[in-house]
Amino acid sequence: MAKFNDALRGYAYYIHKRDGFKCIYCGLDGSESFSSWLSLSWDHLLPKGHPKRDDPDYIVTACMFCNVADNQYFVKTEERGLKFDGMTLEELVAQRKPYVMKTRNSYHEFWNGNVRKDKTGS
Repeated sequence: MAKFNDALRGYAYYIHKRDGFKCIYCGLDGSESFSSWLSLSWDHLLPKGHPKRDDPDYIVTACMFCNVADNQYFVKTEERGLKFDGMTLEELVAQRKPYVMKTRNSYHEFWNGNVRKDKTGS
């Protein structure tokens, strides 16, 4: 097998495979379509400078939107009372997920009100 230097085929592939090619936040399944697979990324659950940031045990599969949904997550660590040390992968995901989903939900509301085609024809 060829060695690839990009995320989808290379360095993040192990993470994506471990996570079943699904976004850990919204559940987007990258194995269902090529377009879905192309939108997979990975998400570091620990802030820059943390000694375990690049440890695969603290990185998860995320779609591109969920990966950047709360781009102030680490900036607001103190304000939100977040902690990172001594937490498991599952605990770190559970800590981050509400912030990601809040952003996704607000975008979904906007889409429903402003973008989605009216199914009733009016």
